[in-house]
Amino acid sequence: MDTDADDSRQLRHSYRELLAQAQAQRTAYLTDDGSALAQTLRQANGFYTRVRTTTEGILDSRLLIFAADVSAQRAHQLRTDSAAFDTSAYVDRLAASRWATLGRRALAVSRTPPRFACLHGPLLAEKKPPRRAPAVRRARALRSAEPAQAVESVAGDARRAENQTTRLVHRVHKLLLRHGPINLFRFVTNPRSFAQSVENIFYVSFLIRDAKAHIDVASGQPVIDACEPPAHEDYAHGLARKQLIFSLDEPTWREIIDVYAIAEPVIPHRAEPDEQ
Repeated sequence: MDTDADDSRQLRHSYRELLAQAQAQRTAYLTDDGSALAQTLRQANGFYTRVRTTTEGILDSRLLIFAADVSAQRAHQLRTDSAAFDTSAYVDRLAASRWATLGRRALAVSRTPPRFACLHGPLLAEKKPPRRAPAVRRARALRSAEPAQAVESVAGDARRAENQTTRLVHRVHKLLLRHGPINLFRFVTNPRSFAQSVENIFYVSFLIRDAKAHIDVASGQPVIDACEPPAHEDYAHGLARKQLIFSLDEPTWREIIDVYAIAEPVIPHRAEPDEQ
């Protein structure tokens, strides 16, 4: 039993010593022809025949992992160095040594006639781009341009709509300065167009939002008038914004026209597409 324990202790010491030597020679393993790493692995194989315990097996696995890592680095170096292979120089050397000489040297190794199945075309091959008919190129160019044109068209429409809204809000503000204070229904209702009445409410909402107009309901009727936007001090002294929900459907629109006897709109009627 003492002999087995001494042998295991000596084996672990040998494994640790070999692993330390291998780690110290890592650079040499990466630069030589591979013989040094092979010698280390032969030593490890000799130790493995004496492995009896889990501890010794762990030391052996550490050495194998180290060897695998070094081998992977050597393979990576081979792939990196292959980019420096000069195909033209290789062909020139083949031409200089002549194919007959190459054949005689190959014959000394194998008497089997060489086959060309391993070759995949000439060493120097220029890949030419496929030629396309002009009509195909134009069609593809048009298809690729269509999405960009569509995006530009949508963006242009959005800018035009925004500019038109800004212009009409400014126009409604000028009319309110001229006619206010005025009953809100009389101001926004267009007796000739339900749709434009809704649009007028939309434009007025911008004036309310920007505090350029206010609505007073103290008299029981909504009265709108232009005003100067309040300063921060006004809000500090208790001024608060309130929201007003204005719901308008076509029957209500007709009732407003009748109740307030609206014959002409305060906000002038805008020409619609079917009227142009």
